[in-house]
Amino acid sequence: MRNESLKKAVSILGLLVLFFLSSKLDAQIIYTDIPDATPNATYPLDLNNDTVVDFLIQFDLGDKVMCKPQNNNAYSGYYFDDVYLPWANTESTHICDSLTTWYDANNPGTMAYGTNMGYWIGATDKYLALKLVVGAETYYGWARLDVTASSTSFTIKDYAYESTPNKCILSGQTKLGLNKNLNHTVLSIFPNPCNSKTTIKTTNNLKNTTIKIQNIFGQTIKQLKNISDESFSFSCDNIPKGVYFIAVQENNKIIAVEKLVITD
Repeated sequence: MRNESLKKAVSILGLLVLFFLSSKLDAQIIYTDIPDATPNATYPLDLNNDTVVDFLIQFDLGDKVMCKPQNNNAYSGYYFDDVYLPWANTESTHICDSLTTWYDANNPGTMAYGTNMGYWIGATDKYLALKLVVGAETYYGWARLDVTASSTSFTIKDYAYESTPNKCILSGQTKLGLNKNLNHTVLSIFPNPCNSKTTIKTTNNLKNTTIKIQNIFGQTIKQLKNISDESFSFSCDNIPKGVYFIAVQENNKIIAVEKLVITD
């Protein structure tokens, strides 16, 4: 009888330890779900909720949405024709120092301007990749937003950051370690940047899939049809240098998107 009681006590203790450890692991990502906010002018984003504003999501000129980092914080984006353009990332994008470019308070980013400038025009459930600097520590996080096609309104929905310094986070990842709208197909591209040939790998087997290579204006400049594998290669030789998006389409639905940079 005593042995049986001891076994039960050990089992309960084991469950408590597992619960404690899993809670500690979950607590690494600090997720904040807010009522969807559509401000008339500025949303002060406090990514780590310490009462210090880290980013301003702000209107300029009535039809221009800006991301303005405060202090030493930064966003990831692209510099093109004297304009800084924050990426409108899809879900499950890795956000960490390995992202190619980060821009701080000296280079505020144009998310959307009118109907023809910026990656955020008409965006729904896209993610800002954010870098948070607190003292000597650096953290990575995201904010999820919508922007209208006319760039006259934006809505911020939620945000999160990884509370372990220098550790990556996936866009859309919450404190439970799950993505709210998990995209089950994830792309990896190597080499990226590409100067002659690159290989695309997916987490799922593709079946009669169409791959579209689109420029920053959403125009399809190359299309590969009837792809039915987890990995395939294609030539970049005849594509002008620049930034492109690889869009995977099945049954007339885009199931995954990833950035591709093409160099000389």
